[in-house]
Amino acid sequence: MNKEVIKAMQGKKEHKVREWWHKNGYKVWRVMLFPLWLGMQVWNKINKHLNDKQEWNEKRAQEIFEYYVPRRADWHNNNKCFYYFDNGGGWDLSFAKKFLKRKDYRFWKVNCGWCGGKMREYLINKFELEGFTKEVYDNGDDWTNVSFKLNTQKQ
Repeated sequence: MNKEVIKAMQGKKEHKVREWWHKNGYKVWRVMLFPLWLGMQVWNKINKHLNDKQEWNEKRAQEIFEYYVPRRADWHNNNKCFYYFDNGGGWDLSFAKKFLKRKDYRFWKVNCGWCGGKMREYLINKFELEGFTKEVYDNGDDWTNVSFKLNTQKQ
C-alpha cells in the first residue's frame, strides 16, 4: 500500500492546543464575551432611553434646517435660489452627518425615520428660510423639488 493511504487511514494527529481548545474553548468564550455582551446590552438600553426622551420640537427643527438647507442645497447663481432635491433617500444620518452639527445627530436620527419622516414633512409644509420664498414642486413617486428664491424686493 501507498504511504499516503496508510497515513490517511490512521487519521491526523491533533495538536495539543487544538485538542484542549475543543474541550475548553467554550469556557474561554464565556469569560471573554460575557462582559462584552453585557456592555452592549447596557449601551443599547442607554441609547433607547435617550432616544425615547427626544421629543419633536418645531423650533429645534427650524434651527437645524436654517443651517442644513444652505449647506445641503445647490446654489444657482443665475436664478438666485437654493435648489433642494429630495428623492426620499438621503435622510439617513450617515448621509446628513457632514451637513449637521454633532449635537443634532440624535434629534435627526429619531425624527427622520423612513424617507425623512417628520423632518421631511416639516421641510415641505412649514419651513421658511428668512429672506427667501419657498416653492415646492411634487414630481410624484415621493420625489420633491424645493427651491428657495432670494427676495430681491427692497422694503
